[in-house]
Amino acid sequence: TIDKSLIVDEILAGQVEPMDSFVEVYRPTISQGSWSVYDYNPEKARELLDLARAETGQDVIKTVFTTTSNNDARVKLSELFQTMFEDVGIEYSNQLEESQLFFGETLDSGSWDFGEWAWSSAPGMSGLIGSLDLFDPENPAPAGDNTYQWGTETSSVQNDVTTRFAALRDEANQSVDEGVLVPLVQEAEQILADNVVIIPLYARLSVAASWADEVGGFKHNPTSAAHTWNIQDWYRVDG
Repeated sequence: TIDKSLIVDEILAGQVEPMDSFVEVYRPTISQGSWSVYDYNPEKARELLDLARAETGQDVIKTVFTTTSNNDARVKLSELFQTMFEDVGIEYSNQLEESQLFFGETLDSGSWDFGEWAWSSAPGMSGLIGSLDLFDPENPAPAGDNTYQWGTETSSVQNDVTTRFAALRDEANQSVDEGVLVPLVQEAEQILADNVVIIPLYARLSVAASWADEVGGFKHNPTSAAHTWNIQDWYRVDG
């Protein structure tokens, strides 16, 4: 149903490749590309929807997309989704909100059906392990009962899968041994993909520039810490 290539072309002018896993951003060599099985196939989507209607007895299958209204990329995404979903027979509607409302109440309370947002974190294995916390079913306050990330407001999922994911997250946070961490991350990655908890779309570009003949010590940081994160280490090359 979701054409990630079109999304990348329309929103980022084709400057990046669609993602088959969020793990790619942190450690490409250990990513399994677990979401690659969900290719853009409208015909197959229609077949699966017909099967779902037959099994559930529901003639109408619908979804409500919720995200922020004050972000041009997300507004454009909502327009692209409308065409994609309606093309396969899903009744689609948008519920765009101010970012303060979406990130302050809607997202954390789980009062949404189908949503889109992004996150920034440290690169490498530490950032990857930290990203698992976002989907930890046992996540404590202030996010509260994080099982909503695995379902909808009225259908939070609590089963063997969420129990296992929570255990993987706990184990990953107790080790620095990559021999231990890699299989834990890969199992967690596969669980998120198999249960379609999220659908990774793309990683936004993060660029920086400096005059190397004038400023030394500059190190690009793609996280929310911004470019001046180590400004105390900068120095003039010319003395």
